[in-house]
Amino acid sequence: MNLIQKFTNIILFSLVMGLVLTSCGEDKKTTKIEAPVPKKARVKIPAFDMDNAYAHIEKQLSFGHRIPGTPEHVACKDWIVSELKANDVTVEIQEFKADFLGLKDQQSYNIIGSINPDKQPRIMLAAHWDSRLIAEKDPNKDMQDKPIMGADDGASGVAVLLEITRLFKENPIDLGVDIVFFDAEDNGVPNGDASTENTWCLGSQYWAKNPHIKNYKAKYGILLDLVGAEDAMFGLEGHSMANARNLLLKTWDLAANMGYSNYFQKYTAGTITDDHVYVMRGRGFPMIDIISLPPSEGKTGFGAHHHTHDDDINIIDKNTLRAVGQVVTAAMYKESDGSF
Repeated sequence: MNLIQKFTNIILFSLVMGLVLTSCGEDKKTTKIEAPVPKKARVKIPAFDMDNAYAHIEKQLSFGHRIPGTPEHVACKDWIVSELKANDVTVEIQEFKADFLGLKDQQSYNIIGSINPDKQPRIMLAAHWDSRLIAEKDPNKDMQDKPIMGADDGASGVAVLLEITRLFKENPIDLGVDIVFFDAEDNGVPNGDASTENTWCLGSQYWAKNPHIKNYKAKYGILLDLVGAEDAMFGLEGHSMANARNLLLKTWDLAANMGYSNYFQKYTAGTITDDHVYVMRGRGFPMIDIISLPPSEGKTGFGAHHHTHDDDINIIDKNTLRAVGQVVTAAMYKESDGSF
């Protein structure tokens, strides 16, 4: 064997041994390549039907005043439940007794409707469905002790949410949503101070302590109140800004991008004790209040029809219903595909 052959054999032997030693030695760590999580396809946002929402307000008013403890109240409750079920919503009724404005143990009902009840996380959409026993702000003093119809204050939020449940049925959504209609919200002590704060929002106070599902918690909630009047303006409500700022601003930005900035304006509005306050205190998740608090003379407050007999069907503007309904609808479908 000549020198060249020897040298060649040595090189080949070294290469073989190197391969053997590498394969028999300790395993080296390898970088695991994760497959990218596919993004959900953007969903088509269905059109909110303002005529349907308006008809839902008319229907609620046709029952009369929705005061807890009255036959009219029960009739309206039964109709709301039937509408939810017609839209394939799973319904639970939570009964409780309410004391307000000198009345004791009035039978009251929180109505909870669930869409895709097995999906997590949950989103809560809410409104109150009762109407007020008195009209303490009415300019006619002879009418101040009579109940109001509450077309805007109560019926408008219910109408918007019922129409959204129809859209969910006709355009199935990949999202878990709870629609909650709180009772006995609007019969607190008028012009009270901090000591009378808890005379309002009795239904949400009860639900927050006794949720329909033990330890219930949503990702976030959106409350609708006074969302149908012709002069509606939705500012940045104080409790919403303090406790759910990101959600609030994101919703207002969405509204602006959709062309509804004339309704959803970024002025500092009042701080209102509404159902969202008790939900956040009791259940610990963020919730915003879309509520009309128009600015006037350097401050914000309720519209002139608030707690008067002008709060009837004539105060309702279909365009306002469409603006609120379309924004909330868009938020839900965008939430479902991850783009909200």
